[in-house]
Amino acid sequence: MNSRSDSLLNPEIPVGKVLLIGVTGGTGHNVVKGFLDQNLNGLCVLTRRVDPQRPALARLIEAGIEPVEADLDDEASLDRAFAGVSAIYCHATAPDTAKPDPLEVERAERIARAAQRASIRHLVYNSAGGADRNSGIGHIEQKHRVEQVFTQAVPTTLLQACLFMEEFWKKYTRPSILKGTFSFSLQPDRPLHLITTRDIGRVAAYVIQHRDQYVGRAIELAGDVLTPQQIAAEFAKAQGKPVKYREVPPWLFLLLFRKSLFDLIQWYRHQGYQADVEYLRQQEFPGLLTSFSTFLAETDWANSALTYQDL
Repeated sequence: MNSRSDSLLNPEIPVGKVLLIGVTGGTGHNVVKGFLDQNLNGLCVLTRRVDPQRPALARLIEAGIEPVEADLDDEASLDRAFAGVSAIYCHATAPDTAKPDPLEVERAERIARAAQRASIRHLVYNSAGGADRNSGIGHIEQKHRVEQVFTQAVPTTLLQACLFMEEFWKKYTRPSILKGTFSFSLQPDRPLHLITTRDIGRVAAYVIQHRDQYVGRAIELAGDVLTPQQIAAEFAKAQGKPVKYREVPPWLFLLLFRKSLFDLIQWYRHQGYQADVEYLRQQEFPGLLTSFSTFLAETDWANSALTYQDL
């Protein structure tokens, strides 16, 4: 067994609390599951209002995670929330949209200042694949600005996530696939790097447990890489019936006045993600990354009664 595999069995668990930011909605709940998979001690979660009646927060409390009340737009509340915290995982500071939200950077700056005052030992940030490669894509470029804010303030690790596998569960994608057609604006043989949000939590927890190995690093993160034709074949296996791939021409999005989406698709088609999946799975994070076929099986993809909210 190699030394990195040994460290999976004997982690250097940090002293003090680990505060999770931006995980109470959207994709965050699956990230929390990943943290819980790693049995990380002292987990707490930032929330604007501690209301145990909220279903999402109630589930976190039931899992043994302490809610901490603070608002990313109120820096004084962050000072109070960060007291006694050893490490921070920041999943997001604003909703994930094609058009950049200026609040994303402003909130990151407040977090960075408060983290610096609190002498936070380690901050792990969920960024975007390609953030450090001059993508020209607005929301990816803004992730890079947030990266710079954090790395200039406190010891930081950047997890630059590729496309979430959960995106295929969205209502604008999955129904057509279940009917036998997978539509995407990528060349049929162009590799696409994929990651589950749960794996982001697993990896972030591992990184926090092994701080000295990861402070100062930026890691483009994916658990699998497949072409659209291969993805269609995996859907077909999961569904037990043929699924064909249909390449949607990118110019269609210009006709629909979706310039930001057109630009993103062009980036996928000509540059895209560059995660070294084999190295990540075999050397960096063995046992922590999920293949696409396993993801489909674990989420019961073919069960049409399930929706994105059931993940």
